[in-house]
Amino acid sequence: MRADMRQETILDYADDMLDGAAFPPIIVYYDTVNYWLADGFHRVAAAQKIDRETIDAEIREGTARDAILHGIGSNTTHGLRRTQADKRCAVARLLSDPEWAKWSDRKIARIARVDHKTVGKVRRELTGEIPGAKSMSGEIPNTSGKPIGKSLITDILRSVADDLLITECRRRGLTMEAADA
Repeated sequence: MRADMRQETILDYADDMLDGAAFPPIIVYYDTVNYWLADGFHRVAAAQKIDRETIDAEIREGTARDAILHGIGSNTTHGLRRTQADKRCAVARLLSDPEWAKWSDRKIARIARVDHKTVGKVRRELTGEIPGAKSMSGEIPNTSGKPIGKSLITDILRSVADDLLITECRRRGLTMEAADA
């Protein structure tokens, strides 16, 4: 799971392949109909670059989702080191899935092989969630555990530009009727 393919790496791998270098097999999942590449995208691109028709592969039984889960944490022990963008991409991919997004930050961190704080940060960026804030009859708790009054919330909302509030409502899928309620 990469943020982007690196052409320099593809060219380096292609040169190494032409020089006879041995690469680990790519990992592919097979669901009895389709093959799903899980690990080895740069190696496959390098082999294609030099018109190589075959590549060593380890084929495992599984679905596209199995391949994605495998790819999420790959490259932590071999190959091109993951960048911060690669790690964020892996976490964001898990959080974009309705089933996987329900997992705890620690479980996602274990799969993506990142720190759970990274998962929390990406989750907040993507969803706007405030960690630990529990809804209490539509009121927001403060650090003392007592609800913050509606007048304080109203004052806070008045301090935010209308266009920013409208943009945030649209991002969250709120209609004007729901925002007025």
